[in-house]
Order: sequence, then C-alpha cells, then structure tokens
Amino acid sequence: MANRTFYPSQSTGIDVVYMQFELKGAGASALTLSLDASPVVASVVRNGTGLHTVTLKDSFSKVLFKCAEPDDTANDGSYCTVLNVQNESTSSALTFQIQFRNAGGTAAEAASGRRIGVVLALRNGNVGIT
Repeated sequence: MANRTFYPSQSTGIDVVYMQFELKGAGASALTLSLDASPVVASVVRNGTGLHTVTLKDSFSKVLFKCAEPDDTANDGSYCTVLNVQNESTSSALTFQIQFRNAGGTAAEAASGRRIGVVLALRNGNVGIT
C-alpha cells in the first residue's frame, strides 16, 4: 500500500488512515464534492433516490469505521447510512454507498447544498494481521 500522508484531510497512525471530508446535497443529482473531498474522492454516482456510490482515489486493506452524517440545519431528523463497502484488500479503489433517509426512514434526496460529513478509519496495510 502507498504512503497516503500527503492527503490534506487525513492523518495516520500505525497502518491506520483517518479520513474526513464533506459532500453536498444536490437534490435529484449526485452529491457534489467539497474542496476537502476532491483530493481523496474520485467520484460520486447517484444510483437511486438518495443512494450514492462513492469511489475513493486509492485502495485500502480494510474499513475499520465508517460514518456519514448530514448537518441538521433543516432540523428535520434526516440521517444517512453507509453500506455496501467494496474492494477491500484489492488493488481497486475502495467504494461504498451512502443512503440519505428522512426521519421516517424512507429514502429521500439530500436538499441542494445540504452538507454531509463523512468519517472513515481505514487500514493501510496488513502489518500484524494473522
């Protein structure tokens, strides 16, 4: 695995990469990248109502922690879930999906400009793994 300490929105521990970035709602279009996301996110594709596939620019051994949380400026109780992590321990870029939901749990679109914070803890290699 490559040394990823040059990404501005992350820090590293022993073979752990912590990554934080922000995506922005765009209604019925794909979430857009904020400035802090563009160095680490290759693309975001809308797959359905409130469902978006995020592809990182690099591969990682394992996702240790994942979270996506919308801002609550609308005070509407909506939330996000992170699901379908793919390409762990491969040479392909890591992908995962973010599902935006309303307070009742139904898939919904993130309003244009609504900020969604994403936090990931990723294993950079396989040192010490048996």
